[in-house]
Amino acid sequence: MASSDTKAEVPAGASRAWNFHPKLPIGMSPVFDMPPKPRAALAWLVGTWFKLAPPLSHIILAVLTVSMLLPSMSTMQTLDAGWMLHIAAINFGFAILLGTALHLYLYAFAGQKMRLKFDVRSMEKSSRFTFGNQVWDNIFWSLASSVTFWTLWTILYFHVAANGWVPTLTSMGQSPVWFVAFFFVLRFWQSFHFYWIHRLIHMPILFKHVHSLHHRNVNVGPWSGLAMHPVEGCLYFSGILIHFVLPSHPLHVIFHMYALGLGAIYSHAGFDKLIIKDKEAMKAGSFHHQLHHRYFECNYGSEEMPLDRWFGSFHDGTEAATKRIRARKKLIFAPK
Repeated sequence: MASSDTKAEVPAGASRAWNFHPKLPIGMSPVFDMPPKPRAALAWLVGTWFKLAPPLSHIILAVLTVSMLLPSMSTMQTLDAGWMLHIAAINFGFAILLGTALHLYLYAFAGQKMRLKFDVRSMEKSSRFTFGNQVWDNIFWSLASSVTFWTLWTILYFHVAANGWVPTLTSMGQSPVWFVAFFFVLRFWQSFHFYWIHRLIHMPILFKHVHSLHHRNVNVGPWSGLAMHPVEGCLYFSGILIHFVLPSHPLHVIFHMYALGLGAIYSHAGFDKLIIKDKEAMKAGSFHHQLHHRYFECNYGSEEMPLDRWFGSFHDGTEAATKRIRARKKLIFAPK
């Protein structure tokens, strides 16, 4: 494995542990660093938000969805199959399009071969997967479980919002500062919620009966991101509950659900970036989360909030961190 003080990216074939990894040790968002580092925090926010990749791409897609595809709020006041199937078509359609496009480009057609791929291994055919095939397993559980709960939560929210049972915003003009700020709040809320839900389902009994389905995927691909047990799928998308409490515009809600649903497909792509015509086009997978899939009891959250660092579960990609996490795992699963 690359040494713990590696400072350069490891190209394909240069590491026995990884086909590729970014600079080590990996870091986290400096937004919550103490003492504060305002320049670093601002640079991180600008670098995160002002590139044609998530989360900006999710905002663009949310704008198109709300302006062109979403049923009217008046329609959603009553529980009618028409608008509910409309919501389902939007969610299933975008999930299928993105999951299929990334899988075909990166894996079926090997559009960039092994360049910037984290794990040297290919998708598996094994009896531990449904249908004996990792890809078909992942597609089935993504659509049957996760996208289904994504849709059910969305339907529930818009029905109660349309009836005025939760605080809502009908336009940016009602509260322009909050309207803009809430997008940033949602990113940090998503990280906070994901961390604690993830810690919950890593409890031994829930891991065994629920989360182990997702963790069949040690080497992940785009369809692995939403391949979840129904209990996990329901909990994962329950982050939408923040909109039942804080004033939200439909744009906030759709953006948030795309960040959860489509974001999971991106983050499990298995490649650091997409390369098109020999140029790095956009960010794809997350090495931070790839480490979680390999070592399990680490990196429960995401880079936005340093919860893993605060609670001792952060793996920075180095060999020293691997040894520490393996020791931690032995303590967690030691006989009581």
